[in-house]
Amino acid sequence: MEQPQAIPLAEARRRFFDGLSLPSGSVSESILQSWQRCRGLGLPASGIRSDRMDTGELSQRKEANADWLQTARPLIDTLFENVVDDGHVVIVADRQGVILDEMGHPAFLDKAERVALTPGMDWSEDLRGTNAIGTALRQGGCTLVRGGEHYLDRNRLLSCVASPILDPFGQTLGALDVSGMPRKLGQQQALAVQAASRLIEQRLFDQLAQHVRTLWLHADPAQLNTPRAGRLAFDEDEKLLGANRQALAWLKTGWDAVGRMRFADLFGETLEHWLHRSGNQVALLQAGQNLYSARLQTPPAPAVVRVAEKSARAVARPAQMPSPSANLDDASLPGQLLATAIKLLEADIPVLLLGETGSGKDQFARRLHQGSSRQAAPLVAVNCAALPEGLVEAELFGYEEGAFTGARRQGSRGRLREAHGGILFLDEIGDMPLTVQARLLRVLQDKVVTPLGGGASHAVDFRLVCATHRNLQAMVAEGSFRADLYYRLCHYPLSLPALRERGDVAVIAQRLLDAGGGARRGIRLSAALATAFRRYAWPGNVRQLANLLTTLLALVDDHTELTLDHLPPSLRDDMSSQTTPATHAAPSQLETMLKRFGGNASAAARAMGISRSTFYRRLKQG
Repeated sequence: MEQPQAIPLAEARRRFFDGLSLPSGSVSESILQSWQRCRGLGLPASGIRSDRMDTGELSQRKEANADWLQTARPLIDTLFENVVDDGHVVIVADRQGVILDEMGHPAFLDKAERVALTPGMDWSEDLRGTNAIGTALRQGGCTLVRGGEHYLDRNRLLSCVASPILDPFGQTLGALDVSGMPRKLGQQQALAVQAASRLIEQRLFDQLAQHVRTLWLHADPAQLNTPRAGRLAFDEDEKLLGANRQALAWLKTGWDAVGRMRFADLFGETLEHWLHRSGNQVALLQAGQNLYSARLQTPPAPAVVRVAEKSARAVARPAQMPSPSANLDDASLPGQLLATAIKLLEADIPVLLLGETGSGKDQFARRLHQGSSRQAAPLVAVNCAALPEGLVEAELFGYEEGAFTGARRQGSRGRLREAHGGILFLDEIGDMPLTVQARLLRVLQDKVVTPLGGGASHAVDFRLVCATHRNLQAMVAEGSFRADLYYRLCHYPLSLPALRERGDVAVIAQRLLDAGGGARRGIRLSAALATAFRRYAWPGNVRQLANLLTTLLALVDDHTELTLDHLPPSLRDDMSSQTTPATHAAPSQLETMLKRFGGNASAAARAMGISRSTFYRRLKQG
């Protein structure tokens, strides 16, 4: 049988963008899959307009990534010294694909500036198409993109190779990239980038290993002290806290094992039993059909308890695939919102979150807790709208034995005391009864809680986060919310935008889909469904979208291209009733769409299925 012949890359590009089939081997499978994702999102080969991040926001991004960047800096500098003489540049990006830093040969830096390959620019695949940084972050592995393999026409003069950097818990921190001219960049630089990223990951694991029990393993005992060894970190309950890629590959498991599996799940015996045999020396350890030499490294006992507990909380994962709703950062919230909220919280200023139902206020509060200095202390969440009015006061302030009929014999500490040392999150505070508002105000002023039924008062120290979908200012005017409490909370309210105001909903949907397991399973949106997502108003916001994607992931097989036929009939009907044909769209609808896409007429027109010139013509007709 005659084998299909590969065709030149330029011809492969022409055929792809003309919608024609490609002979097998014309481009690599990873590049083709990336092209298909970009086309499915409606990204034109000419690209879409994007602005450089302002200096303040870029500084916040760097500050948010400062911990791992400091660890990585010596290895980044070494990589730079190895490639600069070849005319290349070294680039560091965060996990969203935003370039944080760049260093390189002056001759190429000018070319990089012309294609926006500079700090503050977003090089995610959704925005820049197939490129090493964005595609490596999307696919989770080292990626080489040369010349015409880039999706955007303007990037065809570049060659780039990038590798994602993971922490010991499997979370993506960012990407390391080397870019240069197509003829001068190839597999040699790919190996160098991959080696540098692995060494960075090793140093990050070494930091964790200073505080928790670490198992080193290798088939050759002489390799146990080398970077080639597999490494696993365990807490006091023998639960897996962290790992490196090598260990997971040998054990034939993935990052979902972290925070879920125990030593016995991996090796068929408890760590305690193995230690009894090994006596803290190098000893054999069996995993499946393979036999490894292994040694346990144990830090001083006090450090184990303190840091292991914190690490376990930070990486705890459910046994099942994570829900898309847990990935708030992929829902395109403005990056400065979280940074601003953290600053307010650290200054002991109440954080007031405003936003429509389903816009992610509860997830934002959890992210705020994780990013604060109180991440190791409790986050106590109370939904004021979910509690019967007669129980809100008892739930918050606690009560003494016999304080009311039905009270528990031993009484209750109350949620405010439970939040001592940590963060109290009062969701839907606009539904809090007026009598409870008065008591809460006194606690905020005096930092003292007195339980119902009398008894001793208790000093409390907590940071406060509140959220509501209501208009508190209007409630103050009508007398249903206390003015003094309102001004106590409303120092600097933060508004979470509705989903329809966060940019391209199809891009957000695909990111959430990938984060929920869609990328691993090869599930993606079709072009028709992406367009429908862009046109729909999403009254339930991120919650509605995330719930839909979670359901679709549970229903469809791997490698499915999601279409309108996969949606529930009620949602299809709702989308149809809300969708106005672009040819009959009123000017006000066009203006709304233009605002939704931040003034980007090309993106707005693409979402409506019309050309840019038609969009402008109909806009002027108003």
